[in-house]
Amino acid sequence: MENLAHTLLGLSFAKGGLERATPLATTALVISSNLPDIDVLSRIEGGTVSYLEYHRGFTHGFAGLAVLAAALTLALMFIDRRFRLRRDPFRRPLRPVRIFLLAYLGGLGHTFMDFTNVYGVRPLLPFSSRWFYGDVAFVVDPWIWLILGSAVVWLTTTDAARTFLWLVIGIILALVVGLALRHPYDSQTLTIPTAARVIWFFGLAVVVAGTLFRWGGAGERLARYSLFVLALYYCGMWMTHQSAMKEAQNSLKVGVVTSMAVWPAPANPLLWQAAAKTSDAVYTRNIDLYDRQEQWRELSALDLKLSDALRSSNEARGFLDFMRYGTASVEARPDGTTVIALRDLRFDLRMRVELDREMTVTAVEVRWF
Repeated sequence: MENLAHTLLGLSFAKGGLERATPLATTALVISSNLPDIDVLSRIEGGTVSYLEYHRGFTHGFAGLAVLAAALTLALMFIDRRFRLRRDPFRRPLRPVRIFLLAYLGGLGHTFMDFTNVYGVRPLLPFSSRWFYGDVAFVVDPWIWLILGSAVVWLTTTDAARTFLWLVIGIILALVVGLALRHPYDSQTLTIPTAARVIWFFGLAVVVAGTLFRWGGAGERLARYSLFVLALYYCGMWMTHQSAMKEAQNSLKVGVVTSMAVWPAPANPLLWQAAAKTSDAVYTRNIDLYDRQEQWRELSALDLKLSDALRSSNEARGFLDFMRYGTASVEARPDGTTVIALRDLRFDLRMRVELDREMTVTAVEVRWF
C-alpha cells in the first residue's frame, strides 16, 4: 500500500487508545507504520532492478521489523532524554519496552497491508525469500482512505494548522480519485467506474460534514470502529476474491494449470483480473462478478531455455524472481542475436533483454510503463 494508508493505520492504532500507553506512543506508531519502506532508498543507487530486489524484503519481514523497532526505540529514547525531558524534567519519561512493542505493532500493520495486495511481501527473510500474496486489495485503495481517514480526521482536526493539512490532503485525494484511469492508454487497463467515484465522493462529503459538526467528540471509540470496519472490508474482499477465483477455475479449460491467481481492479470490488500459467503459456482475463462472459486470452510464456540464459545476468535474474505472471515476446534477428521483451501482468513492468549468438546477455533494460 502507499504511505498515506500506512500513516492512517498508525494514527488509528494511536487514537484507538494506544497513545496513552507511553509518551511518544503516537510518534512511534506513525513512524513505524512507514519505516519498512526505507528500503525504497535502494532505488536511488541501483535503479529499478535494485528496487525490485530489495523492496518489501528484509525490512518487511518479522526479523527486520524487530531490528527497525529496536532502532526506533533507541532513537526515541535519545530524543526523549536530550530534548523533551531536558525542557521539563518533571514530564513522564517514555517506557522503552512499550515503545518497542508499539513500533513492532506498527511494522506488522505495515507488512499486513502490503501482504493484502498483489505485489506481495517476503516476511521470512533472511531465512526464506518466498513471496506471499494476499490478492484482496489493490495497491492503492481509496476505500481504505475513507474507512481509516474518517475517524482520524475527526479526532485530529483540533486546530487551524491540522485543518489546513487535512484540507490539502483531501483535495489531492479528490483529484486522484476523480481523474485517475479515466482514459488509460492501454485498452487492457481496468478503469474506475463512475458509480465507484460517485460513492467515494459521497463518503468524502460525509468526512467533511463530520469535521464541521465535530463528530470527533465520540473519542477513541471512533478509531476502534474504523479498525473494525477495515477488518470487515478485508473480509468482504476475501469473500469476493473466493468467488472470482472459483469463476476463474471453472472457466479455464486447458491442460495442467501450475498456478492461478485473481486480484482486484482499482476501487471496484466486483471486477477482478485473473491470470494462470501452464508449462508453455500464460492466460489472462477480467472477471466481472455481475457479467462473467469474457473469455480467457492465451499469451506466450518465456521458454525454459531462454529463462536459464537470462538468469546468467543479475539484472535479468532479479526481474524474473519478481515476475509472477509474465508474458514473453521473442525476436530472432538475422545476425543471430535475440531480443526478448517480458511484461509482468500485475503491473505495466517491462524488461527488454538482448542476447548474442552464444545466448549471452549483452543488454538489459527494466522500466515501468
